[in-house]
Amino acid sequence: MNQILTIISSLALTIFVYVYFFGLDNSKSLKFSDFYKNSETAILKENLSLNVDLLLKSRLSSEQLYLLAADLSSKEFYDQSSKVYKEFINNYPNLIDSDIYARYAESLYLENLKVFNEFILENIENSLFLDPSNYKALTLKGLFFYNEENYQESLKHWAIALDNVESDEEKKSLIIVMNSAIKALER
Repeated sequence: MNQILTIISSLALTIFVYVYFFGLDNSKSLKFSDFYKNSETAILKENLSLNVDLLLKSRLSSEQLYLLAADLSSKEFYDQSSKVYKEFINNYPNLIDSDIYARYAESLYLENLKVFNEFILENIENSLFLDPSNYKALTLKGLFFYNEENYQESLKHWAIALDNVESDEEKKSLIIVMNSAIKALER
């Protein structure tokens, strides 16, 4: 009888120690990985907002929030991506960098059907304040000026972005819009 009691208390102690040290983080990781295992199913897409809300309630790490927001944006779920970037900004204010502000502004801009508003512009300015060479923020600011028909300013921002862009595809896109602004100036 004493041996059974020792085994049970040993098992209980092991479970307690595991849950205490690994349980909460492991639970978050499992929820996060489950989201991605099911991310291609029609059910997830139908309930995307609910699933993202449930994930956000589990208090994801900064890395998980960043990856989730970027992934949602790449899949063109801009409303959900914006929600996750906002959660990142609210929960990890000491980790906000120029890239977070720029990606948040981009997500908001695309969610808002490519129409600028003060909040989007504020995030662009926050990004450029932290890094005046952030190509995403410069590209967006150039688009803003282009829409305002201020082609000189758009070209100025896009020229700086072109020097800092990361991929050939992005360079090609910038060159195309820059040519469009040059043609508009020539009219």
